[in-house]
Order: sequence, then structure tokens, then C-alpha cells
Amino acid sequence: MIKSFLPFTFPIRVKSLLCVCLITCLALSACNPKVPPYPYKSEKVLNQKAQEISTKLEDYIEAWFRGQMPATLPSKLLPVGADPTFKHYRLVRYEDINPKLQWIIRPADKVNVQAMHHSFPDPHTTYLGLFYLFAPFGHRVVIDGDYPHARFFDIQMTPSFNPNNYYYKGFVGVGEVPIVDADIKPLPDHVNPFLPGADRSAKNRHYQVVYTMSMGDGVKRNPLAFTPPYRAPGNHRYGSSIVYQGPWGDPDWTRKESSPVVKGLAHGRGEWGTGSLWIRYYAPDSQYWPSGGVALPKVWYETQDGRRYFIQADQSEADAVINKRAKANTSDPKEPDFKISKADFGWEKQFGIFRAGLTGLALKYNWYTKKYIRELDLGVAGRAENMPGAGGLEPSATTCVYINYLERDMALGKGKIAVMTGKMPTFPRTQRNNFIMQKGQMRYWSVTGYTSNGIEFVGGPVHSVMDEDVALDAQRHYIIVFSRPQDRPTNATATNGVTWANWGPVGNVSWIVRWLSVAPEWSFALTPDEKFLPWSKATWTGSAYDPKLIGQNTRTGIMGEYLPNIHYLAKKDFERLGTKVVFENIPIWNTQHR
Repeated sequence: MIKSFLPFTFPIRVKSLLCVCLITCLALSACNPKVPPYPYKSEKVLNQKAQEISTKLEDYIEAWFRGQMPATLPSKLLPVGADPTFKHYRLVRYEDINPKLQWIIRPADKVNVQAMHHSFPDPHTTYLGLFYLFAPFGHRVVIDGDYPHARFFDIQMTPSFNPNNYYYKGFVGVGEVPIVDADIKPLPDHVNPFLPGADRSAKNRHYQVVYTMSMGDGVKRNPLAFTPPYRAPGNHRYGSSIVYQGPWGDPDWTRKESSPVVKGLAHGRGEWGTGSLWIRYYAPDSQYWPSGGVALPKVWYETQDGRRYFIQADQSEADAVINKRAKANTSDPKEPDFKISKADFGWEKQFGIFRAGLTGLALKYNWYTKKYIRELDLGVAGRAENMPGAGGLEPSATTCVYINYLERDMALGKGKIAVMTGKMPTFPRTQRNNFIMQKGQMRYWSVTGYTSNGIEFVGGPVHSVMDEDVALDAQRHYIIVFSRPQDRPTNATATNGVTWANWGPVGNVSWIVRWLSVAPEWSFALTPDEKFLPWSKATWTGSAYDPKLIGQNTRTGIMGEYLPNIHYLAKKDFERLGTKVVFENIPIWNTQHR
């Protein structure tokens, strides 16, 4: 979270990067945003408006099918407030659909500080995004593709329309309705390679998933798929491609706001937006990197009587922004002097992107009270602990539903090293010709350090390590050393049971640990999910926050050895540990030697 303010996963809606980062610059301003009322407007009025948007779109589609209307949608049909970087919406017949035009793709990519991606991606992951989803209620969205050769894959879509579930700018608000790889039934005579014991190399691996566009509470519509552990049989879910963005989309609210934070972050162009469809491939097999060895999925819409079509938008502007790269700005070595990068600080668990950003600022700059953050999060994002429905769940907009995100800052002084130690849960190995899918205590784990080039380029990865690249001892303990190349200890080698990672050219980073579980087959008693580490206790803003759980840099918390511990010491101090490094012998924090 923390240095760069926002610990979200790639990507947020186009142009929101610059706006979001203004919060960092204005963090010490006395002009705090006003807390909007929640709910913001009448549920009845907003439902009527959503139905009106849907009906007008459906009427136009019917007229187009009859040959009475051109393919290009008039702008008056689009939701007022939709992202303007998606342009020229047009109807396309099924036979003319081109998957290469449908998706914005952020491929998995090795860390490259000379040409970083932005927006906090996991470099070991390929992201597919369709962010101009727009179909009437009652119509179906069909996703037709092949299971990738990867560790994990899921599909997520914005939930059924509920005016009290905000989805602002695509990154603030409720999470998406998921369907995870192991729950997707393959077509007849095909294989789901993600089932325990399945042949991961199977050639016939086709699937088809359907979301019906609907109104109503997303959790009630998907009672199993949209509640922990987010598992449900069958290939059908309910979602919506018409979303309500809440008060920060309302020009009437933003005009009344004097806060420079709101002026920078709230677009105020309208309260309505289009939906989002996400597909993620975590850890594509090395021989199929980065695409997962499959063609892009094809997406189409279906009317209630089965006629197929699609609404395509020109997303060239959005694609250019999302896939922009930049060189990491070099910064001087820096001692870890902020509260959230010091010796006694453990980890903060993410419960929503917006709240995590505010929490980072509060911890770092003593800005905002817990009560204010909780109230602002409810008013802007429509989220709160113990809230019924989607607003009270751990996943938020754009995050992977099956990942628990742990976050903290870290800095590195001259001649120093940072060390991460802990115990690695079991996981299915998939990178090196492992052809049978195994069960495990989790599905995937990684740690990534991020930097930002001012307010124009946020969340570029400067180092990243995933589970299968980590050296483990017989008890599955790991030692990961982060340092600049010139400060690498001579004993920081795989032969000595140590994994080394190049820290990069920066003074400090925001660390995110991604802990991905698919319960029950890939989970265990200490999985840091929302039941084991609930919202009220595991985040600093929680009403019953308990730092002893994961907030302290010790092994005495609720996760024991499985919680990563952070050590800080000089290169020479680590070298004194010898050629067979034992993680219990590594001092937690030693700032004396240089």
C-alpha cells in the first residue's frame, strides 16, 4: 500500500491513475473530503433509471436486428458517466466478432526496471480485461475459451445491479462475481485440467461460461459463488454490465465539494458506468509463457431468444495508457524510518482498495482517524465491515476474489539488506513439466515490491518472487534476501538455502504478498481469509483491530511461522551466519553494523 498510496492490482480504469495519486500529494491537506450519505440516493429511483438505460439499449438492438438502425450506438444510449476513453460503441454480428479486438491484455512479464508496467501488477500473471461491457438486463454474456496452462485461472464480472453496491471508476466499490477454474465444467469430451489429479497437459480443454445480466442483490443472486469460499457448481452466474458509481460520479456532489482531494479524484461526469469482465492467468507454465498456450477467449452477448451479437468499443486509447511503460526513477538508499516500514510493524491486510489507500496515509502521515476512514469508505465505496451483501465482503473492485493481500512498506539503506523469512504452505508445482494437478495448502504465493515515478506512473514492480522460485528447507522454511547487486552477501545463494532478489534502483518499496487459496482443496487452517482474519480485527481501521494477529513483526501471531517476518541488517552481518544459513539465527533488526 503504502508509499505509493494505492495497493490495487492492475489495472484501474483509464486515467484514474493520475487522479488517485493526487491523494498522496494532498495527504496533509486540511481540506478532507466530506462524507457522503449512504445510501446516496433512492433505491427505487436508481432502479428505475437502470431499467431505463437497459430498455433503451434493448430497443435499439432489436431495431438493429431488423435492419432499422445503424450499428454505431448513439452516445445518448451510453450510461452518463461511462469511461470516455472507450469510444465508438458499435453492434457486431456474431460471425464478425474478433477476440483480438475485445480484450485489453497485460501479459505476464519478467521484472524490468528499464520498462516497468504500472498499476501494481503481479509480474507472474497475465490479465485480460473487457472494461466496456454493456448489454441489457435479461441478455446473457457468454465466455468461450480454453483452460490455460497455468497455476490458476478465474473469471470475474461486475455483480447484478444493486444501487447500493457502488462501482466507481472500476476500482472503488464492491468486488466482482467469480467463477474459479476448478468449478468450470468442460464441454463434453473435454478435460478440466485444474481438478485435483487431472492431466494438466490435456489437449481437449474447452469451456463455456455464461453470466445473465440481472438486477437485484448480487449475493442473493449468487448465494454460493459470491460468499466465502466463493465456490459454486455449474457454469452460470448472474452479473450486470450497468453499474452505479455513487456520489463521486455525481456532478451535483462534486460541485459542492471544496476538498482538493475530491477535485483531483472524483470525475463528476455522471453516476453511471459500464461493467467489467476480468480473466486472470496466474503463473502460466514456463513453456506456455505468457499466454497460457491458448487463444484468447471469445465473448458474445445473447438475447433472451438466443440471437448472438456483441457491442465492440474502440479501446485503443485505453490500451495505450494501460500498457504504457516507464523506467524506474533511481532514488538514494533510505533507512526504514516510517512506522509502516520499521522493525515492529508486521503486515496490514487489505479490505478494499480505497480503504487500503486511506489506511496507508493514516499510518504513514497520521492523517485521518479510523472512524473517519470507515465513514468515508462507506460513503464513497459503499463498503463496511459486517455489512450485508457484497459491500461487507473482503474482495473489492478489481481484486482477485481468491487472493488475500498482505501489505507493508520497506526501505533499504546503504550497504544494508532486507530479509524475509517464514514457512511456505504446500502448493501445486506447475512450472517445470508437472503434468498432474496436485492439491495443496494454497494455490499460489508471491511477494512483489513496487515503486512510483511521482504522480504520473504508479505501482511499477522493481522485484518479485513467486513460490516455485523460492528455496525451501526440509521443513519448508524460506529465506529471501533483497539487496542491491553490490551488497549481495556471498552466502545468499540457492546452494546455501537462500533465495536472492535484486532490490532495484530505489530507496523504498511497497510490498504486497499475494496469498491465493481455493478452498477446500487448496487451503488449510491458517489461510489468511476473511473468516480466519476478519475485517474487524485484521486491518488497522477495523472496529476491533488486534495488532497481535498479523500487525507485529513476530512469529507469535495467529499465523505463526507462516506470517512472513522482516529482517534488516548489514551485508557483513548476514555473511557471518555462514554457508548453511538457519533462519532462526537471523537477527530481526540490526542497524549497528555497516
